[in-house]
Amino acid sequence: MGETYKERMSEEYIWFLKMSILFGVFFTFCIYKNLSGIMIPVLTMGSVFFTVLFVKKAGVSLKKDCAVYFAGIILLGLSTCMTTNSFFHFFNYVGIILLFMAVMFHQLYDDGEWVFLQYVKNFFLLAGKWIVSTAEPFRQKFRENNGETEGKRKISKTTKAVLAGIVAAIIFLSAVMPLLMMSDRIFSEIFSGFFRLFDIGYLMDKLNIWNICGILITFLIGMIGIYSFFAAVFSVDAEDDIKEEKERANPVAGITFSCMLTVIYVIYALVQIVCLFLRMGSLPDDMTYSQYAHEGFWQLLFVSMINFATVNICSVIFKKNKVLNYLLCAISCCTCIMILSAAYRMILYVEEYNLTFLRILVLWFLCVLMIIFFGVIYSIFRSTFRLFRYIMIVLSSAYLILSFSHTDRIIAEYNLAESGTPDYEDILYVTDCLSDDAAPALAGLDRNEIRRAGAQEEVRVYFENIRFRYRDMNLRTWNLSAIQAVMSAERWNGDSGIKNGF
Repeated sequence: MGETYKERMSEEYIWFLKMSILFGVFFTFCIYKNLSGIMIPVLTMGSVFFTVLFVKKAGVSLKKDCAVYFAGIILLGLSTCMTTNSFFHFFNYVGIILLFMAVMFHQLYDDGEWVFLQYVKNFFLLAGKWIVSTAEPFRQKFRENNGETEGKRKISKTTKAVLAGIVAAIIFLSAVMPLLMMSDRIFSEIFSGFFRLFDIGYLMDKLNIWNICGILITFLIGMIGIYSFFAAVFSVDAEDDIKEEKERANPVAGITFSCMLTVIYVIYALVQIVCLFLRMGSLPDDMTYSQYAHEGFWQLLFVSMINFATVNICSVIFKKNKVLNYLLCAISCCTCIMILSAAYRMILYVEEYNLTFLRILVLWFLCVLMIIFFGVIYSIFRSTFRLFRYIMIVLSSAYLILSFSHTDRIIAEYNLAESGTPDYEDILYVTDCLSDDAAPALAGLDRNEIRRAGAQEEVRVYFENIRFRYRDMNLRTWNLSAIQAVMSAERWNGDSGIKNGF
């Protein structure tokens, strides 16, 4: 299938190259020195438009449900211009790329029969092919040039004569021009200005050469990126290669393996229910519940992720068997108890030591992992269930909720309210560890509380830095959280409006 699209792209090389150049210009205008402005959702909408053009030019009919993927891409772009948190900026871009890869697989292949592991394999395969294809625009041009006839490549006699005359004139004038310029002041001033255009030092002073280089590099990333992406998409071989039922391993090995895990996990799950949830057991001496919670949290998280991989691998490599299915279901249920235990441990720890961005991220991940395991359990008994599609929907929806939630502001409001009277460390955490999303929460504090905490100077510098950082914000770089941060800074300083036109 891919060879047909690849040949089509090769035949229409000039069209694809022109559209890639046009996208490169559009990409540069939107994103250069502007990774989180209002132009990012415009860029995502434009990218969707170019994707539709490229797919249709390759002779592919667009599937209707691709609109869901495109909506997710645009929402991620919109989220980017609504926060100043660089974590979300980075993962929004990662999510956009992954959704583009997913929609291309869905568009070009019958991915309804793919299992989870095949999706993962094909994503890595496409990513590698994309990197390898970065030279494709130039490689294609080289192939075209090699196919030209010798007659077209020869320089005519007239052209050679003109070039010879130009070289001779340059050599002659290099000796005569200095004499002429010394003989007449006006003539000298005219040509001094002309020759200054070829003075590298003068050009470096007058032009921002690094800015020009940045624009050129950004353009090349956009132009080469989209061309090589579709060159990879149209050439990658992502056909179904999952083993047939008769080729799968004997389920007895899987049953033995799963049975041993199940026994250990059931005992561990009972300990969690009795000692942690019901608190019927006794803790070791000199240990509080918050210490007990923190001690095993990361280990439980790691084991839960291992169990997820284990259940999926066993479902693929072993023949279907009812006993194996029940054991895998038991492992999954025990894992859900582990996830609940890890979440409960984290909640206990937050109650003792307040929120941080990492803690809220972990709680989010545990909720997502729990929902994913519901799908895993269902897929054990129904092999036709599209687990990867389910996971992608859960992850995309949950991540969009998280990215739109302004977590830094939630953290600041929670910590400042929970402490009652915030101390110096509480305020310093907001100013030094959170993004500018948290500025409205800090601006809402009473000045007397800040004075009692001894953080007046830190808060003043914090808001001054915000005003300085966004002083040149314009329509292209507009960001909702940045505007709210500037408004908070102005309110803190007692101003009535936003300066610099905002």
